[in-house]
This record gives sequence, C-alpha cells and structure tokens, in this order.
Amino acid sequence: MIHKRVWSGKELSVNLIKTNTLNLTALIFLFTLEISFTKSLLLNAFIVLLTLFYLIKRKKWIGLIGLFLLPLIPAVSTYWSVMVHGSGSADAWLLFSRTFAFAALGMMFAFGIELEELLLILEQKKVPTSFIYGILVVLNAVPEIKNEIQDLKNASLLRGKRLTVFSPLLYLKTIFVAFNWRNHYTEAIKSRGYEDNVKRKPSKEYVTPKRYILASAMIFIIGNTLMFITI
Repeated sequence: MIHKRVWSGKELSVNLIKTNTLNLTALIFLFTLEISFTKSLLLNAFIVLLTLFYLIKRKKWIGLIGLFLLPLIPAVSTYWSVMVHGSGSADAWLLFSRTFAFAALGMMFAFGIELEELLLILEQKKVPTSFIYGILVVLNAVPEIKNEIQDLKNASLLRGKRLTVFSPLLYLKTIFVAFNWRNHYTEAIKSRGYEDNVKRKPSKEYVTPKRYILASAMIFIIGNTLMFITI
C-alpha cells in the first residue's frame, strides 16, 4: 500500500506494510513476565497450546519438534527433583509446565518474529538509530564471520593444527578479524543512509492492523483470566 506523505516540504511515497511483529513481541514479553512471577498451571498450559496452534498454522515443523524435545530433559529433571526433595506434586507440575511454557514462548519468538523487521519497527518507534544499526550490522555480519571462522580452521589444518570449539586461539583470531572489519562496517551503514543525530526519510512504514491488536488483547485477557482459576 503506497501512502503519500509530506516530508520537509516534499511529497514522498511511503510504503505502508501491515505487520504483527511488534504486537506479537509485546504479547510474548508480557506472558514471559507473568509466568515468571505467578503460579498458574492453566496459564502455562494455555501458552503451550497457543504456541502449538500458532506453529501448526504457520507450518513450522522444526519449531514443533523443538517445543517438545528442548525442554523435555530440564522439565522432567525439575519435576523429579521437586517430587523427591520438594513440596509435592502441585509445585512439581507447576515447574514442569512452566519449563514448557518458557520454551513455547521462545519458539514463538524464534519462528514468528523477523528480527530485522522488529528492529526497523523499533527505530520507527524512536529507539536510537545508532543502537538499531549496530545490531543490524552484527546480524548481517554473522554469515561472513562463519566463513571467516571456517577459513581460519582450514588455514590451521594446513599448518598441522586443529582448531576446535574449545580453542581460545580461534576466538581470539575471530575478534581481531571483526575488529579489522569495523571501517568497512562504518562505510556500509553510511551507504545505507545512516547518519547519527539526523532524521531519516523512511521509505517503509510498519503499521499494526486493529484486528491484530484486538486478537492479542483477547488472548491476553483469556490468559489473565485463567490465572485466577485454581485446579
């Protein structure tokens, strides 16, 4: 959707993009705080079921597998520890479900949020541009850093040395390489329009449709209602 906007006396075309990224991030953040400080088995179960529905709808099968496998050992260990040395089954089931609820929120964030889009939305919401661009630089540098690490490993093999994950030399060399790239990063972000303390002219504007806000509000209300139901 193209929207005309006046900027410094000039009419510019701004591309309006409908997104649920900021809305979903806020919902995940609020639920994370709530399950950290409350004791509600129903709320934990609700979050897990909500995430299951979301991942199935988005066809994120790897996320579904991760939701069941990643928290399984910590959840079972916590349950067994509380049952044996703790205060009984009520707290054991609470901590068991809370472990899965945290994992569910993590999977929803990992598979439902595009991090670069979230950062650009936060910039639109007046988060300091230098902070946003700094994180974007790191995110976009990850593939190059991986390639550089592989080159360092191959070069070490030619000299008869094998660098593993536990080799301090590997991390030291990687830090020096990243440090040497900083001038290139500075030129790159300036070429993309970054100027500190200067207001940018956005070509895209992210908006959250009202139906997404209403849906998230309903989900949040249902979750908070479940907190007051005891079983």
